Amino acid sequence: MACISTALIVGGSIAGMNAAIALARAGVTVDVVELSEEPLGASLAFSGRAAMALVELGIYDEVRRTGRPAEEGNTASSIRHPVTGEIVNPGPQRPSWPGAVDAVGVYRPEFLSVAQTEAEKLGVRVRKGLSYDTFVDDENGVSVTFTNGETGRYDLLVGADGINSKIRDLIFDDAPKPAYAGQLSIRWMAPGPAVDGEGWYASPVGRLGFYYLPQGLVYIPAVFDRPERGRLSDDEVRALFTELLDSMPAPAIAELRGRLTDDSELIGRPFDWILLPDPWYSGHVVLIGDAAHATSAHMGMGGGMAVEDAVVLGQCIDAAATLDEALDTFMKRRFERVKLVVETSVRLGQLEQEKADPAENMALMSRAFGTLGQPY
Repeated sequence: MACISTALIVGGSIAGMNAAIALARAGVTVDVVELSEEPLGASLAFSGRAAMALVELGIYDEVRRTGRPAEEGNTASSIRHPVTGEIVNPGPQRPSWPGAVDAVGVYRPEFLSVAQTEAEKLGVRVRKGLSYDTFVDDENGVSVTFTNGETGRYDLLVGADGINSKIRDLIFDDAPKPAYAGQLSIRWMAPGPAVDGEGWYASPVGRLGFYYLPQGLVYIPAVFDRPERGRLSDDEVRALFTELLDSMPAPAIAELRGRLTDDSELIGRPFDWILLPDPWYSGHVVLIGDAAHATSAHMGMGGGMAVEDAVVLGQCIDAAATLDEALDTFMKRRFERVKLVVETSVRLGQLEQEKADPAENMALMSRAFGTLGQPY
């Protein structure tokens, strides 16, 4: 029996919506508030234990149906020659075990739709275009005033409000600020059919990879070294991305280059990261997902760690006699695992900027994946 009866989750993205599912399955009455009316973004990937977390949440089959499973023979993680397109390295080996499920890539709006549908089936109240205005944490719970003037009372407030979390700053005076990792990410959901040659390519300009999704889209993430964090204009993002495509004559990249038009939507963002020290909770308020541990995309595990947070939080709330006990256990199970992902991702970016031997990069990533293959 859950140690709490009610919870408010601020933020209805990956961590928040899946935490709603996990808590609802534990018997908690859950409200979710999310300012964005419609989910945005590109693609997400879930592998290893993170994919197993989707099974535990009860949404893996639907995510797999709407996404792209990484079945045997998939080459999306391979390293290819930028001129010939031939595979020069199969990429890091991800752990497997008897009963493991396929990794899966999924369009982010589709994933959040699946998660919200499941949450609402379990009785979660999801309110879009709404957030909190103020909250007061006392010895018995949290009193919340919402941006529409309504009020509520909850046993637990879950802050899933992202890397720039306001809740984090409110409950921890000495919380660190997000740090810049020295690289820029540009993502493009290219329209059209699948293209042979999935994998990663690199040139002196930067690197990119791609894989197709069932919605008639090809997901293309690109990474560039940039010592200064400054945000680029839309025109600058397009010029840099075009330069990268033009620097790689491999047949697959040339085909994708032909799909880039003046109307193509490119998402350019600096790689920022944060790792909040243990603990991530104070009183009746806990942080999960990017609010506590945002990272770069070098391991493709940011979304996976958010989903694992959600599952473990639900398990701890369900098993503990008190909220303090639940949150203490949550931290013991999550901190070192998430720290590994954040620190490894930051180091992988540094190795790229240092022009280190790619073998060093692969070895570091493979060791981390080996550890992450252990149960959460």
